[in-house]
Amino acid sequence: MNGRVSQIIARALFDAGALLTYVPATGGQDVYNHFCRLSSLRHPISFHEEVAFTLAHGAALTGRRFCVMMKAHGLAKAANSVVDALSAGTTAGLLILILEDPGGKHSDSILNSAPLLEGMGVPYRYGHPASMREDILHAFEDSERYELPVAVIVNADEMDNDVLTSPNAPAPPSRKYVRDITRHVLCPAFGAYQYEILQAKRSGGSIETLSKPPVPVIPDNLPEKRKPILERYIPLFSIFRDFRGNVVAADTGLTAMFACPPFDCIDITTYMGGSVPLALGAYLAGHRSVWAITGDFSFIAAGHLGLHEAIQRDIPLKVLVFDNGMAETTGGQIIPEGTLERILTPYRSHILAIRNPSDTTEIRTVLQAAAASETLTIVVADYRVR
Repeated sequence: MNGRVSQIIARALFDAGALLTYVPATGGQDVYNHFCRLSSLRHPISFHEEVAFTLAHGAALTGRRFCVMMKAHGLAKAANSVVDALSAGTTAGLLILILEDPGGKHSDSILNSAPLLEGMGVPYRYGHPASMREDILHAFEDSERYELPVAVIVNADEMDNDVLTSPNAPAPPSRKYVRDITRHVLCPAFGAYQYEILQAKRSGGSIETLSKPPVPVIPDNLPEKRKPILERYIPLFSIFRDFRGNVVAADTGLTAMFACPPFDCIDITTYMGGSVPLALGAYLAGHRSVWAITGDFSFIAAGHLGLHEAIQRDIPLKVLVFDNGMAETTGGQIIPEGTLERILTPYRSHILAIRNPSDTTEIRTVLQAAAASETLTIVVADYRVR
């Protein structure tokens, strides 16, 4: 099979059964165009590398092969999410395709991505024109073997090179997602265990020999100083579990503890603000009823960036925002009045409000309406003290 390197990459991604997110970068457009012609699905471009990577991670973690394509500088922007993806792991293959500009012809500065990948501990390989198809397919296989994201670095200046490659097609991937909060919910209760797993993956050790941490029961097994905070949210989560759907993503923080029994309301978490793109990825992996749970600080900091993806992909995501007017996880820093409202202004037609989160009738009515909605729906629960 003859073709340009860009076309061979696109064909390899398609044959691997992967989906694609792409933040525009020199050398990537022909890959993207050719992949879109091969695929029957829509693949809108993405605007922010952290969001694009987290969406891909949410899909791969819940069972669908995914590639995120970006420039080297984009890897630096996505690094927050990449680091957490190493700890949370993945289920299906997750490929980071990095379009490197070694001469600085198209970039604001020269950045070699290999030292950054090595510093984070991300497995990577260089993609060579003559073996590009095999490099891509082997990266997916490595990702699934180690349950980690794997990067392939390609030279953006080589995309138009003509090469001859093998036409062999891989077997269709089949990776089943299994809920495991001790591995997929990043929070202090499970952090040491997740770090042990990551070290075992890197060294080739056995994960099965590691002792799982105890799963706390909420609120009984919480530190005394945390109980009053989480007890405020119990009425809402007691009802939310009736509407939780297939996959619920959250941000690391206090509310992530509602992944634990008797609530079992959350399945996956990474960084603060990652819940929205994680949930979008789960939807693209085939889980059709998905929620993102976030606090107002996390949503303002990064979570709202994922709403662009929900709108342009026409995904009926459900978002639950806890509006308490502060960064509760990090010490109670006050959020300036009106900040959340300004962020949400473009989405006012998508908003439902829980004005009294102690009123179980109101909670049930609002959550039921959100669950039945066929479009993006943002539920804002008002926990502010006035």
